[in-house]
Amino acid sequence: MKISLKQQKRYLRCCVLLLTAAILFSMTSCAPRTSAAELSEGYSRQATEQGAVDDAFITAISDFSLSLFRESFTKEADNDLISPLSAVLCLSMIANGAAGETKAQMENALGMNTEKLNKCLYSYLSGLYTSDSCKVNLANSIWFRDTYQEQISKDFLQTNADWYNAQIYSAPFNSSTVKDVNNWVKHYSDGMIDSILNSISPLTVMYLINALTFDAKWETKYEKDQIREDVFTNYNQSQTSVEMMYSEESVYLSGEGVQGFAKNYVGGQYSFVALLPEENKDIYDYAASLDGAAWRSLWQSRENTAVQVSIPEFSYDRQRSLIGTMKNMGMADMFDENLADFSALAPKDFLYCSEINQKVFIEVDRNGTKAAAITWEVMNGKSAAIAEEKVVYLNRPFLYAIADNNTGLPLFLGIVTAL
Repeated sequence: MKISLKQQKRYLRCCVLLLTAAILFSMTSCAPRTSAAELSEGYSRQATEQGAVDDAFITAISDFSLSLFRESFTKEADNDLISPLSAVLCLSMIANGAAGETKAQMENALGMNTEKLNKCLYSYLSGLYTSDSCKVNLANSIWFRDTYQEQISKDFLQTNADWYNAQIYSAPFNSSTVKDVNNWVKHYSDGMIDSILNSISPLTVMYLINALTFDAKWETKYEKDQIREDVFTNYNQSQTSVEMMYSEESVYLSGEGVQGFAKNYVGGQYSFVALLPEENKDIYDYAASLDGAAWRSLWQSRENTAVQVSIPEFSYDRQRSLIGTMKNMGMADMFDENLADFSALAPKDFLYCSEINQKVFIEVDRNGTKAAAITWEVMNGKSAAIAEEKVVYLNRPFLYAIADNNTGLPLFLGIVTAL
């Protein structure tokens, strides 16, 4: 059957429309769908400075990282994991809203003033290597209750857009927001962490979230004969059968009472660094002694020489509150309802940090390493700041109705006395 020119043109238009729809769908499906109002476009980067990664920045971040390491780990924790970079980014974002003694405490713990830290982190993150076989992805977001939009400082939001590319959301903070936040977390952790929220407190005004993922293959692939079953001796002296990966590496590290190695990932921009204390040295005692200076000394001790190594395959996840850790590191006021000063974020005597948490995942096997960290801060309204609002907590027996809004007639009436 012969097709007319008019029919051909109509068919071509349909094909173009279908192709366009498919492209648009593929583009939008790359980002998590949300019912929250995204305000990010209104806060695109305006700063022109780039910052620089200097020795002061490296010293500050390594000191913070090892302090966080020492303060976080205990003998009761068994296998554990923390992401200092994720924690630094989350803290740095909220530090842009701090003032007075609260800001001074945060800057002292982080090792430099907020304005310089913003610029250094921007430069550092801009230079992080990433590729198809060695992916390093970062994302930041700020979520605030939509009824407080006028009280959140626009300068605070713009600063975090400038230096941290923060996605900004105004949301109702109901069950749909819980779903939206968890979808964001799952998306930006590549599915390694699927949720952080179960519900939202009526007092919560803001969340600040950082997501960090690492997914890299080994630079040198393991062959079958390099992987064999072996025994791992646990801290309590019990033994576990594991799949052990054997290889010869070329970077050796050593220090007082410890030796180790570095094994590269594809691209040679990142490595798996292992440190093994001497047999007569308690691993927790060694961890407690490892500070920023000791870490830098070990890193500088690297020498190129053949070293035989083995790595067990392992995988686990952890979640922890960092409040006690942050207080021990000198950041106490930010968690105190009466002392917290976040007046650069919202009106003074309005907000304090009620939570800071981190959830992490790691998997090390013969293919490489996958790891993800989500760090989030919860900003609550101070009691005085919300005194004018009516609050009804259904935390004791209550009556309820399902009513027809047109008439006020109850379709259902109920009573709850026990749950």
